[in-house]
Amino acid sequence: MNLQPDECDQFYRIWWSLLSYVNNQMKLIDDFQSQRESANINQRDAIIIRNALWASDRLLQDFIDSNPDKLSDADLDLAASWKNRVADKFFIMRHLQKHSLFLNDSDNPIVYGVIGIISPIADILPSLPPTMVEAVLLPFGKKIIFDSLLQSYPVMFGSGIRKSLNNQVRHAQELHGIITSLDDIDQAEALINGNQKILLAFFKWLAKEGLSQKMQHEHHVNVRVFVDDNLSSAMPPRSLLSVNVVDLETYFSTCVHKANRVSFKRLVKFLYESDRISWEERNKMERFLKLQ
Repeated sequence: MNLQPDECDQFYRIWWSLLSYVNNQMKLIDDFQSQRESANINQRDAIIIRNALWASDRLLQDFIDSNPDKLSDADLDLAASWKNRVADKFFIMRHLQKHSLFLNDSDNPIVYGVIGIISPIADILPSLPPTMVEAVLLPFGKKIIFDSLLQSYPVMFGSGIRKSLNNQVRHAQELHGIITSLDDIDQAEALINGNQKILLAFFKWLAKEGLSQKMQHEHHVNVRVFVDDNLSSAMPPRSLLSVNVVDLETYFSTCVHKANRVSFKRLVKFLYESDRISWEERNKMERFLKLQ
């Protein structure tokens, strides 16, 4: 997916005006104005100016205040929203119909749904995902675009790395969902929705374990009650990915009916086998469940 033609025109109207202003202030590229007038922008020159622009918010604010090309209020409001940009290295993990998935290179994985400007992102990348890029993500109303400049790295990923990246994508989606707007997100709703995704994955895993439909349903319901009553309804809500032995101790000690420990043993096994919890946390919870 990409911007509509009128949105594309608006982006480049602001973008080239902004880069020209920064170049005039910083004296970085001698012939940039002539490049702009001939519509033949050298990407390396644009990257040099872009890097200077995003080094702080000062130049962006000065551009908005001076408005050298007499842009409209709507254009200036859009430019002002770019203070909420996200600059990072990303792994482009896959291309969906609505957007491409950008996974940030961080210990706190977040997946952004990013659209192209003139063309879908899948059409401008030289290789199939996963692809590592350096990019600056920008809000465009309720959408996320990039600042027209993608620097890709010619890196090949082995099966182990691809598996790890896919796990990070899943982890991020279960914690935050897919971020499709750089406005403030409802983290509570994202966590509750993420818990439902994990419970659905647990139900599918139970089926693969060869259990009867009755037992699948029983284990799923037992765990769903625990999640709904103790994690999703907490203030603030918590993710099933953060479950630990203290949660189980509290639940078993306060449960008004005798909780089925087998259901929780299966939950712990599922979480560990799907790389959702660590080996240490699995051992702690399994030791506790053996004592019940």
